[in-house]
Amino acid sequence: HYITAAMDSEIVCALLTAIYEKRSITLETVNRHKDKISESQVVPLKIMVSVQSGRQYLMAYIPRFNRITSFRTDNILSVRLDEPREKFDALRGKLEGMLPHMWGVSTQSASGERMEHVEFTVRYGADEGHIHRRLEREKRCGTVEKLDAATSRFSADVFDASELVPWIRTFICRITDIRFSNKALEAQFRNDLKEMYALYELEGGEPV
Repeated sequence: HYITAAMDSEIVCALLTAIYEKRSITLETVNRHKDKISESQVVPLKIMVSVQSGRQYLMAYIPRFNRITSFRTDNILSVRLDEPREKFDALRGKLEGMLPHMWGVSTQSASGERMEHVEFTVRYGADEGHIHRRLEREKRCGTVEKLDAATSRFSADVFDASELVPWIRTFICRITDIRFSNKALEAQFRNDLKEMYALYELEGGEPV
């Protein structure tokens, strides 16, 4: 339960009404970094909530760009209901088909590839079976394979592998190998580790 979401209740109510009635809407949104307000005509499809932060997102189809993307509800200033959308069910079905490859709410990567692959291997002690259980519990759309009594491998095919990086970092001390199909992202991940090693004056060369 995240009490901060109460501030967006009126916006969320309007969005849910539009979804229930299968209507297009006009959104007025603010870009807080650029202090800019813009207007977008979209088809609202689903509201998703982060179990980590409680932040709410609207998943919507943008006819202008012919793609489904996300909007943070706390960046939506107003919602105007427009006409019913005949192809709403087809668009909602398209989103449902995308969910198995969404780690968070991103539907497009910086690499431009439609799908990105990521996998990493972790090792742990004989008395640390909770590491494998944690991978199973938190894998979301990924898969977990137990290679032996002390080694497990996680892998996933997702739209945006960068969304996994904060989670992957929590296994850094146990990662023995990691691979991203997005080589720029992999290079950034490895470089961040090297900089961390240098910052703390650690020995051992490349961490993974």
